[in-house]
Amino acid sequence: MLGAGPTGCAIAHALARRKLPPLVLDHGGPGGEIPGPFLTGLWDHTERAPVARFALRGAGQFPALQDHIGPIGYLRSGAMVPARTDAEADAGRALADAQAAAGLPVRWLPSEEARQREPALAPDIRGATYSAHGGLVDAALMTRRLAAAARRAGTTFSYHTGHATVARQGRAIVIGTARGRFEARRVIIASGTWLVMLARQLGVDVSMRTAHGLVIATEQRPSLLRHRLASIRQQPRGDILVDCEDVHGSGCTAAAPVLREATATAASFVPAVRDVRITRAWPWAAVLPSHGVPLLGAVDDGVIAAVSHTRDVALTPFLAHAAALLVTDERLPEGVEAWAPERAPAAPLPPAG
Repeated sequence: MLGAGPTGCAIAHALARRKLPPLVLDHGGPGGEIPGPFLTGLWDHTERAPVARFALRGAGQFPALQDHIGPIGYLRSGAMVPARTDAEADAGRALADAQAAAGLPVRWLPSEEARQREPALAPDIRGATYSAHGGLVDAALMTRRLAAAARRAGTTFSYHTGHATVARQGRAIVIGTARGRFEARRVIIASGTWLVMLARQLGVDVSMRTAHGLVIATEQRPSLLRHRLASIRQQPRGDILVDCEDVHGSGCTAAAPVLREATATAASFVPAVRDVRITRAWPWAAVLPSHGVPLLGAVDDGVIAAVSHTRDVALTPFLAHAAALLVTDERLPEGVEAWAPERAPAAPLPPAG
């Protein structure tokens, strides 16, 4: 297994429960690419239906997962995406109708009902898309608990492995790292970073992108938000988080306008945010599939990719189940054919030297 983030640890846990505990390698430390201890979203109801229905199935498995591995900060808060303009309201109504027609639990709330459900919303919002199935989970805590449960069931973890190479040695696949050489009959790549690192060596054409963002945290406030509002959420201890994507550059000069724009946008939804002091901010980066759907399936003989298309973790339980099913039964759940990685007519893996 390559990758010890949420997906990698969930797959390791699923395999270990099937009496197939893997060896898990990660180029960094425990937790993979998680930028910090904060609540991340569960089930984006604005996502396209072909993926959203599987994410919804995964999101429904978090209560049972929490019962099994211990508290992970799971909260089914419900989620809204407010509309500030008439054009956004028209788009929101169309989205809600399309999602409902696809069988997804999404509906449009008129402005009065949206403010009744979420009193902190600005009085001039035009309404909001809404789903009761949206929620939050502490991704870092969940990853640690999944790793601990997998370790208790026999999984071995090796961190800080650095750059890796992949080659064939008979029927075995040899992974070379700074921590040594590892042989396996099957390798699961559960990290976009690992996939980019090894794609050319695998002879596979995988289109990936690097997303950059910034998480802004405020001082703690008494309970203000009942729901996750697009990229705005409040943690149980009271601090409000604003997650910004497509942020480029680094340093104070680049971050200052991003902070101003993000807080202004948040205040246009929730006016009370305007008077809340920012206490910290940290950047994040994630390597994700370019075409907007997960990657799940064989990329070479004995090599499986299981990489989510988003930083949200709603798909994590489903990807773990599907990857374990592929290993044990050599099949995938019905309906995920479009997630198969594209195969390039390149050379097979080189022999190990």
